Amino acid sequence: MEEFESLNNEFLQELGKLLKETNCPECVKCGWCCKHTICYYGEWDYEKNQCKFLTEDNLCSKYDEIVALEEDMRLEIKLFGSGCCLNYSNPDRLKIIKQRNKKLEDF
Repeated sequence: MEEFESLNNEFLQELGKLLKETNCPECVKCGWCCKHTICYYGEWDYEKNQCKFLTEDNLCSKYDEIVALEEDMRLEIKLFGSGCCLNYSNPDRLKIIKQRNKKLEDF
């Protein structure tokens, strides 16, 4: 049992370190996260099948409010600014990255 507790504590310590590091790639504002689930601040829109705060250009309409709240709370890990830590191969993300790369090639 002690071995299990030791492994569990070690896992939690490593998880804590990983959560503080931002090894996630840049967010490309594809809206994937808000189209598949909601964050703590969100509300689900059953007609659109996405968060009701997701704008047409895949931005969060509560962005300023959330950033201010998290700053007031002095949170170490914040909702915005860590990059995309979701499915790296989601089709929405890949489409935007391909479009960016094509623009760079054409330039």
